[in-house]
Amino acid sequence: MTALLLKFSDFVEALLRRIADAGSWAFIACIVTIAFDVITRKFGFQLPGLGSTRLQELEWHFHGVLFCTWLGYAYIRNAHVRIDVFTGTLAPRSKLWLELVCCIVFAMPYLWVALPYAHDFFMNSLRQGESSDAPTGLPYRWIIKFFLYLAFLTVSAAVAAVAARCVVALFGTPEQRERAHVPFARQG
Repeated sequence: MTALLLKFSDFVEALLRRIADAGSWAFIACIVTIAFDVITRKFGFQLPGLGSTRLQELEWHFHGVLFCTWLGYAYIRNAHVRIDVFTGTLAPRSKLWLELVCCIVFAMPYLWVALPYAHDFFMNSLRQGESSDAPTGLPYRWIIKFFLYLAFLTVSAAVAAVAARCVVALFGTPEQRERAHVPFARQG
């Protein structure tokens, strides 16, 4: 059973890494968009259809894509903000138990409630052909709302994978426990 949980976690981690890698291209697009917006405002010119309002909306869309595609992978890699004031002195096994309980009691129920709302938020926008409220803003607002939905999906997968790794680290063989590599449970 623990071997299956490790395979599941490895699969989820690989998938989330691919999503994060694909989303990372939005970083370059964001830089280019910001630079172009600054240059066009500084020198007072614009390309037809690419006014400052559209460029600024595009900037926050790219920021949103970055955040939404990196969120699940950041949790798997323990790259998120973690307040260790209370847990810093706990033994590694206690940290694993705490993480597992928090995944099951807090994260999973929250995600199970929020995920259908994110789906409806995206689908309603898609069905309505929602666009920006600004007259010169971007069309297709459903695209960024899809990425919000994707973020909830990736975080759900990440929480399940971390919970699985905690179970392996708590109950697996010594080799499996080492392979589970749960970074927050390391001492030091």
